[in-house]
Amino acid sequence: MSGTKKITYNKIVELTGISASTISRTIKNPKIVKAETRDLIFKAMEELGMETQEYKSQLEKGNESLIIFFVPSLDNPFYSQVIKGAKASAERNHYDLMVNEGHINERTVEDVILLAKRTKAAGIITTNNIAPSIAKKLNQEIPFIQCCECNPGLGIPFVTIDDVSAARKAIEYLIKIGKKKIAFINGPIRYKYAQDRKKGYMQALQDAKISIDQRYILQLDSVNYEMAVAAASQLFYSNNPPDAFFTISDVYAAAAIKAALRAGLRVPQDVSVIGFDNVEISTMYSPAITTISQPQYQLGYLASEMLSKVIRGEEIVKQELFLETELIVRESTV
Repeated sequence: MSGTKKITYNKIVELTGISASTISRTIKNPKIVKAETRDLIFKAMEELGMETQEYKSQLEKGNESLIIFFVPSLDNPFYSQVIKGAKASAERNHYDLMVNEGHINERTVEDVILLAKRTKAAGIITTNNIAPSIAKKLNQEIPFIQCCECNPGLGIPFVTIDDVSAARKAIEYLIKIGKKKIAFINGPIRYKYAQDRKKGYMQALQDAKISIDQRYILQLDSVNYEMAVAAASQLFYSNNPPDAFFTISDVYAAAAIKAALRAGLRVPQDVSVIGFDNVEISTMYSPAITTISQPQYQLGYLASEMLSKVIRGEEIVKQELFLETELIVRESTV
């Protein structure tokens, strides 16, 4: 520290009653501490003859320590590990991660930009479905990386998976074990992942010369368990019920299993079910759910690594990064 006296946390603790850990955070990064707390600490430092100008001046500069991570909904268990990965990378690169929940569209984009400016954030990561025009606008305002949901061809770096290939993998396995009447529970079609997984589902059926029954495609507006149970139940009580389900989330897969059991069917003997994401519910549910595992932690981690490079002005050699998925076979298809 510049100045004539070395910082002694114990003396500041005595004057303010504020914990040494909070004082340490204030010294290292004054922007992340509440203003009233920060002011008390600076006042005590000055009373003790310690220099504070160096730290106060940081408040006028860009916030080199904050990354804002946007998710459409924290209710979706998929994002938990993605956030953990992003946080681990952020900490490795000496950033703090702030998670913000909500949609990014024409109505909210100015609020997003205002939030970034108000917090003087170094950059943002989004997992949201964002229209190309909105993505371009964000990219002009602040360092920006897309994670999971992306806009290929815009020049905005992203990390994601190949959802078409992942869906094909699931359907091909169901066909391999003898299933031909395969239903599909899809999520909000505005999301690229929902569009691509539907595409993979249809491609795999077409390649196997299995006709596509539109009744088997259940299009839901949100990742809602009860809604999926109701939709799957209608199919099970129809004249020509499916012998398998592929769903775009493990939550939907659990719902399909519940609907099957309610209808007096056995899983997997009468109907097989494959989910997507490999979140905790897939191992906790009975029967355990066969699922497409995507590397959630790595998605968040690598997105944050890419953003750190963008912030530092470093070149990103591979701007469009696709991670591998894996089919995890469990009891719901065995």
